Amino acid sequence: MLSSLRAAALLSLACMQVQAHSWIDCLDTSRSKLYDQSAQYIFGGAKGNGFCDGYGAGFPGRGVQDIGTMYTHKMLKNEVDGGAQVCQTVDANTYTGWRKRLKVKAGVPIYYSYLPNGHIVKDKMARGTKSGIYWTGKTGQRLQTTLDMKTENLVDGTLSDFDDGNCGETLDSNGNPGGRAGDGKPCIGSFAVPSGTASGIYHFVWYWKFYLDDGSYVDKERARGYFGASYSTCFEVEVEGSSGGSQVVTQTPASTTAAPPAATPTVTPAPVTNAPTAAPATASPTKAPTAAPATAAPSTGINFSDYTKEELTGTSKSDADDNDDDDGDDGEAEASEEGAPTDTRAGVIDNESFCV
Repeated sequence: MLSSLRAAALLSLACMQVQAHSWIDCLDTSRSKLYDQSAQYIFGGAKGNGFCDGYGAGFPGRGVQDIGTMYTHKMLKNEVDGGAQVCQTVDANTYTGWRKRLKVKAGVPIYYSYLPNGHIVKDKMARGTKSGIYWTGKTGQRLQTTLDMKTENLVDGTLSDFDDGNCGETLDSNGNPGGRAGDGKPCIGSFAVPSGTASGIYHFVWYWKFYLDDGSYVDKERARGYFGASYSTCFEVEVEGSSGGSQVVTQTPASTTAAPPAATPTVTPAPVTNAPTAAPATASPTKAPTAAPATAAPSTGINFSDYTKEELTGTSKSDADDNDDDDGDDGEAEASEEGAPTDTRAGVIDNESFCV
């Protein structure tokens, strides 16, 4: 009897570890595009390739059925503590074709979307967990390990709740209403490249720490025995419209003293006027803290050559295959909108197969 219980517990833990995953699907400057039209890129399969204005490095596309295995970058808690490499290794030409690097002006809000994959409504283990966007603040440099995921490297200095309060599946693990936006509606996060950032290409890391203190889990029974992991998506953003060096600068106020009035002219009998007061001196910029440079190669590789041209580019053969396939990997129902794209269900948890 004891052996059976132990086996069941191990199976439950194994299911939890396999199913726990998340990544950034889409980057854009329009929140409504990411949220209101999410069916286009979540359920559209290869037809959704190129819908977003930006993607994570190495993103294979929803037309690839094993996207969950291929694109999930998971780091167990002991690996996080030991300084695991925080980004996957990707092809040097990852940003080609429909896989675009987001282009924005400094200060413009950037929105990104990700699916909760059952961890908000079903097992509730992600409630209370945090994620953030990290960078070095310099072109040509990137963060390399989990030890670089520090407060001083957060692009805006803050962490965000993984649960945005809106995303989550239609039904919970017992088949009851989830009380959330429903299947296919992603969580939305946002950040902005600081104003004054010089033009250039910058490397960012979305990093989610998917574990809490044991007493902090909403459903403590489901969380029992879970030892935790972190997940990341690395991506690049091209900042346009600025000039100067690669340092991020911020303006700090400085005291100014008005210049004394000019001497009264005496050479003519014309009325005497004082010279205007000189304009206050502008504040001197201060350099942002220098983040640790990253030089080591990431650990997990993505090789596009393992996949067919039709899978990766969304040609007609792949489109037909994608519309016929349904592996039920993830629990997001088909889009209900009239004329919505066919649901390929790649990388989404199925209600029946979710086991924790």
